[in-house]
Amino acid sequence: MTTSDPVKTYLWCDACRRSFTHDDARDGVCPLCAGPVRPMGKMSALLRGLMATEMVATDLRTKHRQLIRMIWTRNGRGEQYFRVLEPDMTYSKFEKQVTEIVCQGLEEGWITVSLPVAPSIDESAYQITIVDENRFVDEMQAVVEANRRKKG
Repeated sequence: MTTSDPVKTYLWCDACRRSFTHDDARDGVCPLCAGPVRPMGKMSALLRGLMATEMVATDLRTKHRQLIRMIWTRNGRGEQYFRVLEPDMTYSKFEKQVTEIVCQGLEEGWITVSLPVAPSIDESAYQITIVDENRFVDEMQAVVEANRRKKG
């Protein structure tokens, strides 16, 4: 058995502590957190998954980040930022790092989020407002510069 045989393996994300089929994580990237995944035997993945669900109450934190990412990248905004900044990193890594910035801003109050009280088909009901635009720009530039220093 080769460890990357899609029939005999799953892909495991250490960050999310979840397994995925090869179709779910085609680029070797976790569909939830955009982190790297690695091949693992089906039985090992199943056992790790069971142990992970025993240790973690829910995946609400992951779903929360996923929702924030979906809101700020909506309508191609993520790709627009990526093209403007031209960071020396993959888009998925950029998206993950900017999502962290947005979550930090939400926690610190310089970004706000508006969500409908119940799920809505009206996408405009889901809004992220950047209260301190200078801070947001500075944080994004800092991420891009830190990544360039790492590579250069």
